[in-house]
Amino acid sequence: MPYARLSTADRERALHELAHHLSVGRLSPVEFEELTTRAAAATSRVELAGLLADLPGQAPRPSTEPPARPLAPVAALSAIVVLGAVGVSVLSGSWLWLLLIPVVPAVILGVRAIFARRTV
Repeated sequence: MPYARLSTADRERALHELAHHLSVGRLSPVEFEELTTRAAAATSRVELAGLLADLPGQAPRPSTEPPARPLAPVAALSAIVVLGAVGVSVLSGSWLWLLLIPVVPAVILGVRAIFARRTV
């Protein structure tokens, strides 16, 4: 259905594609501004197709996956160590337990680095 009404997602895809073409140098800033204005006002797929007709291919889709958080487990373990060290220190009356706070995360990161080198 070429004359079907556009959704917001259709317009956003067209705007993303135009931004990609601007970033790789296929469009000048003036052309980009004109085309984005026309894309935002478009009501049918035919109108959008006309705007993108002389531009090659499709832009790569933006990633929908959240970025990887490789240190999240280490951060959680560090928080547990801090709370545990403070708790044990208060209960036992000895400040030496607080030495676990810098030592445990350093040991964990060191072990991870050693295993990372072995797998490469």
